[in-house]
Amino acid sequence: MKPASTIFLTAVLSLLNASAALAESAATVEGLQMPAWVERSGNRLAMKVGMDLQSGDKVITGANAKALLRLEEGSDVKIGQNARIHLDKLSPPVQEDGLFSGLLNVVKGAFRFTTSKLGASRQRSVDIKIGTVTAGIRGTDIWGKSNDEKDIVCLIEGKISVASNGDEFTMSDPLSFYIKPKNAPAGPVEPIDAEKLARWAKQTDLLDGDGVVKSEGKYFINMMSVSDQQLAESNQQHFHKAGFAADIEATDIDGKQWYRLRINGLASRADAERLASALEEKFNLGTAWIGRV
Repeated sequence: MKPASTIFLTAVLSLLNASAALAESAATVEGLQMPAWVERSGNRLAMKVGMDLQSGDKVITGANAKALLRLEEGSDVKIGQNARIHLDKLSPPVQEDGLFSGLLNVVKGAFRFTTSKLGASRQRSVDIKIGTVTAGIRGTDIWGKSNDEKDIVCLIEGKISVASNGDEFTMSDPLSFYIKPKNAPAGPVEPIDAEKLARWAKQTDLLDGDGVVKSEGKYFINMMSVSDQQLAESNQQHFHKAGFAADIEATDIDGKQWYRLRINGLASRADAERLASALEEKFNLGTAWIGRV
């Protein structure tokens, strides 16, 4: 039987993706560690791999969660845990060789912006606001973070223009960083050593075995099976509100209809086992079973 995927969630996703298409989809969710959400027009929806994003969306990650977004112009945006990033402006060009402009507002949390090789030839004018610091991007690799104490921008490769509390300057030395404390003068731009950069990068990278979901992922977690469709939809909404994009798949067993709540697309069995364990603890589930498509 053809699965009736996401009875509740798919309907809402379809509406949001339809509106994204009308508003020119400017980014796509490529990878994910849950829980994570997208806020759009006052609505909050569990983030899902493959979801189209548009200008004005707000991306939110929970504890131990991460997200990988791909902008229309080819750059990757990695987002760490407990982050809130507003896609204040994402404007794809009308023509393929036109200018992609954007403004990403890092309200809190860590991020990494990397221009991919495929997107290196594209024209872009992207500003990233990291708390009180704004970095102007034309094509480069940077890491940054904003919290209650300070704002950080680290140039890994390329060149950026930086503005902070009236100060404006250019960072062009690879592997250098700038910190602006919230209630104190900024320090000088300093070189960063490999060990510190690795620690920072780990905060935004999707790491194998951490419960990563990707579009090409072959593993799934079956969290529960119920024979009542309304109960399945109610449980799905419960998972959705908690930031876990569960699908509903219908199956016929000995002439009886059952509804399975699943999370699909886990990148490996280790990822599935990690997420299954977290779900069992968080939702007081029985043992979730893992399968491979």
